[in-house]
Amino acid sequence: MNQARGTPSTQSARLLFALYTLALAHIIEAGLYALGFSFGELIGIGGFEQENVDTFMDVFYFSLVNYSSLGLGDIYPTDHLRFLAGAEALNGFLLISCSASTIFLVVTRGKD
Repeated sequence: MNQARGTPSTQSARLLFALYTLALAHIIEAGLYALGFSFGELIGIGGFEQENVDTFMDVFYFSLVNYSSLGLGDIYPTDHLRFLAGAEALNGFLLISCSASTIFLVVTRGKD
């Protein structure tokens, strides 16, 4: 006899848990990169071309846009912070792809 691995509500709960956990992890990682950008600016290894990047939220916004590889271009780093921005974009692409794979596994588990 073939039994389902969980009720639809259990599967929905697992999916929601996975979605929120992964989203929070991505936001935290973008925040860590924003701290790195702020620290780099503080020690003088780079900065931002725009003069209106005054608050941490501006840097965090740039980090989220860069992490998601959207790259709007309204804020961009200078000097050595460009390297950190490139590393962030590659890392964000990799981790978002891994998250998509994880969501796929959560959704398809128990469908046999």
